[in-house]
Amino acid sequence: MSTFNKVSIIMPVYNGERYIAKSIEKVSLYMDKLGIPYEIIVVDDGSTDNTYERAIANSKDGVRVVRYPVNKGKGYAFLYGALRSEGERIVLFDSDLDIPLYQISILLKIIERKNADIVITNKWHPRSITVASPLRKFMSYTFNMLVKLLTGLKIRDTQTGAKAFKRHALLEIAKKLYVKRYAFDVELLLVAQQLGYKIVEIPSLRPIVLTSKFRIKEIFRMALELLSIAYRHRLLRQR
Repeated sequence: MSTFNKVSIIMPVYNGERYIAKSIEKVSLYMDKLGIPYEIIVVDDGSTDNTYERAIANSKDGVRVVRYPVNKGKGYAFLYGALRSEGERIVLFDSDLDIPLYQISILLKIIERKNADIVITNKWHPRSITVASPLRKFMSYTFNMLVKLLTGLKIRDTQTGAKAFKRHALLEIAKKLYVKRYAFDVELLLVAQQLGYKIVEIPSLRPIVLTSKFRIKEIFRMALELLSIAYRHRLLRQR
């Protein structure tokens, strides 16, 4: 499939005791089938349930589980894992497996074929099949429109939890990030664009089933973070 040495799969998780064991098993089996060197790093983002214990109990060769005591957000968890990884290609993959595992191989293929620095899954691509409630679709569309309006980032879907990075690009981008929680993906991609890295959006060729729900508090915080990103990266840069 590729010439690089190792792939690091980073799986942030918060209060995922009900599914994390099965997720570790499924991702491990899938990576074994791909036949390339890999590591899976499960990052417990300050869970208050038994996520860490379940993950440790189901870890095996090629799987590491790390944690810290206080919840800091998916962005922080992803970078925490990435900075402790060894792979030349680093994949962010949501631990609830809303995204089909097949997408991992597609991300890795495209990053090589297109010589991209970042490849992201666009769940609203015309070729993607995404199962979601009308409210979820509306909220996602509205957020993406706000991202374009406030930041100028011309990417149709910043939030999907299936992205692949070349290591050197991600580490350079990480030095310039402030947001680590709800709008982390937006700032990451905006900084990547500013640094001139090549970003490629791809569809999911197998169905995505979105089951997680947004809370009003989370929507409000996403909006605040988006405004702070726009202020920092657009207004301050013009002064």
